Amino acid sequence: MCHYLNILRLLVAPAMCFIAALPVAAQSPGSFDGQAELPRVYIKSSLADTPAPGKVWKLKAGDSVQEALNRAGCGDILELQPAATFDGSFALPSKPCDDSHWIVLRTASSDSSLPGEGTRITPCYAGVASLPGRPISACDSPQNVMSRIGGSKGNNKIVSNQAGANHYRFVGLEIADTGTNGPAGGFWNIVILKEASHIVFDRCWIHGSPTGEDVKGVVFEASSYIALVDSFISDIHSKTSANGADSSAIGSVSGIGPVKIVNNFLEAAGENVLWGGGHADTTLADIEFRHNYVFKPLTWWHKHSSFFGTQFAVKNLYETKNSTRELIEGNIFENNWAQSQKGTAILFSPKNQYGQCPACTVRDLTFRYNILRHTVNGMTIAATLASTCRGEPGNGTGHCRFLSGEIANVNVHDNIFEDVNTKTYSPGDCCTNGWLWSIGTDQEKNWPHDVVIEHNTGFPTGTGILVTSDGPQVQVENFVFRNNLVGSGDGGIRVFPPGGGRPTCMGPDGAVGMMERCFGKSWILTNNVIVQTNDKANLPGDPYPKTPHCGALKSCEQFFPKDWKAVGFVDYREGVQGDYHLRPSSHYRKAGSDGKDIGADVDAVLAATKGVAP
Repeated sequence: MCHYLNILRLLVAPAMCFIAALPVAAQSPGSFDGQAELPRVYIKSSLADTPAPGKVWKLKAGDSVQEALNRAGCGDILELQPAATFDGSFALPSKPCDDSHWIVLRTASSDSSLPGEGTRITPCYAGVASLPGRPISACDSPQNVMSRIGGSKGNNKIVSNQAGANHYRFVGLEIADTGTNGPAGGFWNIVILKEASHIVFDRCWIHGSPTGEDVKGVVFEASSYIALVDSFISDIHSKTSANGADSSAIGSVSGIGPVKIVNNFLEAAGENVLWGGGHADTTLADIEFRHNYVFKPLTWWHKHSSFFGTQFAVKNLYETKNSTRELIEGNIFENNWAQSQKGTAILFSPKNQYGQCPACTVRDLTFRYNILRHTVNGMTIAATLASTCRGEPGNGTGHCRFLSGEIANVNVHDNIFEDVNTKTYSPGDCCTNGWLWSIGTDQEKNWPHDVVIEHNTGFPTGTGILVTSDGPQVQVENFVFRNNLVGSGDGGIRVFPPGGGRPTCMGPDGAVGMMERCFGKSWILTNNVIVQTNDKANLPGDPYPKTPHCGALKSCEQFFPKDWKAVGFVDYREGVQGDYHLRPSSHYRKAGSDGKDIGADVDAVLAATKGVAP
């Protein structure tokens, strides 16, 4: 059962299905089937759905886009000469437009020369056959049918807006740092929107220069009904300081949403996607994030053989510090190594950054049918103090202790975590990386609660399955870990000591003691397949809870095959892009607590991610 919520609708795009999970505590033990319908909100953004256009403005190279925008009326179309560069940054004027009267900025190339709506643009359409270190896209005969917006020298942004700007749609444009500010310069913001609404980027290539300080691809603040679809964002990065700025392909500190991010290639050095991270009185809400390829090229990694020579501040693939009602579905997240941070791919962690966002929260989030691969660590779910004071470099070195909001109602199900490997992506680390999931807090209140991790398949090399750290006793309520098929790693389920004399829920009695001290009595672990891959024979205590230690359940069951061969995959391939269907002869077929195969629903994952990567 699912309720359909079109947060932002391109009428030709597939409808999204958003499951907002009810708190586990509101259901019977072990149940997580409740779903809540959210309000329906729409945006009419397809050209086929608009009435006959108003005036068509023909712009050729040398014409001012800003002047044309100032003169254009609602419903008008600005057609820009293909293969031409339009220098000059511009701001979208505020006009009294509506859902039936959009202002469209587009290439003058015919629709037939562009990929159809619902198909991602690539640099091929700007005449670029390939980008070094990026996945190869089919491009037999690259032709430049796009129009380029190049920005103004001395400006720190290319596209911006007047407060109140609304109902603008960009189609088939290349919005780019062309070196206007020099090879080591750049534009801090390629696109920045403030107090805007109903803005759509459709089949656009938005990018920085190979070595420039192009820190933000698309950033929006205090804005609503923002959509990025079928587009390509690349070369977003920063090297401005010892720690580097937080570059992001798309991000927002203050929201407000709704926002639709569907079928894009998203590349950035810092966080490819970043919600929150500064002063905010509002929370970004109603986020549809589907069918995106979230990628970092290994040419940026200074320890890789293909490193191209310029070192950027590299952090995470997806991070939210302030969001609610969020669907992350059918994406591929690829390549994350230890550099400016420890190399955790996915972070769900509310943060009261600089003490300027005490209401920042992360809640009502579903992460499903995704593939995550080639990373040090998989996912962190945490509510932690913000330690960075103004003027301090951050990365855990600050001296402040600002209380952050809670993280709650998080459902992580039916995902594949491949090549989560500290030996490869954080060489030299011995003891603290290589986990699939980390859940923790160092706060005296606002602890994580109502978290379900279910029907996932994961291959860790390093620490293990589930770790918790930096915690007082009883830090997570209503935690469910069920029907997962995972390797044990070196430590299985364990606690990291926080150090510094801080209180902890760790002890010498293994996973059972950890669960009862760190998760109270409301936790559930059952029907998981845990493959014995640990290199260390002497793990502390029993590394896995089993009957009679079942938390909220009266009985529970775990399965412990001795190696991956005993699982019965169709094609294991060492846990890297294998076929993880279970053979009919596998002992774990239909062995889940719900009668399904243990591990991810592979068919659903493959269907949701079909066509995401070239």
